[in-house]
Amino acid sequence: MDTIVRPDYLGLASETNLVRAVAPASVYNAVVQAAGMAATSVSIVDSTVKLYTTVQVETAWGKLAGPGGAYVGIDRDLADFGFIGALGLSSYPYLGGFADPDSIPLDYYTRLQQGNMVRFPTLVIEGGWPSVPVGAVASDEAMQRRYIARHSRLLDQAGAAAWFQITFTDLDEAAYGFPPGVLTPFSHLGLVDTTLTPKAALSEWDAIFARPRR
Repeated sequence: MDTIVRPDYLGLASETNLVRAVAPASVYNAVVQAAGMAATSVSIVDSTVKLYTTVQVETAWGKLAGPGGAYVGIDRDLADFGFIGALGLSSYPYLGGFADPDSIPLDYYTRLQQGNMVRFPTLVIEGGWPSVPVGAVASDEAMQRRYIARHSRLLDQAGAAAWFQITFTDLDEAAYGFPPGVLTPFSHLGLVDTTLTPKAALSEWDAIFARPRR
């Protein structure tokens, strides 16, 4: 894939800290081994691509599968995946107990950059905020739009290199065939609904997307 696509960045493992927190140790160890082997294979044919793994930000802050809300950080991930030249972030703050986008601290990403990580580009690979209520989060389209604006500030603080909106549209849960409720926490993260009708967050996203690339 690397030799055909020639990517600037290539991801080799996802949400490694969450996998470590919830999966058997054998599964996490297998992820470490497989990613390391893949990194070695890629390095043979491409010495310039930036390899990365992703961490789950809420887990790093101890707010999702963490030790009672205490900040954990990502030192273990940086040590276990020593080949990385960039760090991917997965961030769903509403799943970590934040009831309002403006309550997300401005150092939400920069705290992860303390120490060794300052030399790595930071990429938001997945995440978002719903436009409808999810669990205890009483959200709506206006709140989702405020999240897009707040998230832009967090990324500016962190000097992030990229931001991917992984779901541009909402998800039609019935079309996927999963048991009811499996996709519900993630089904309304889109900037348009399932009929491609724009939501309030789309104009905020477009304004950010229109900024000149440095």
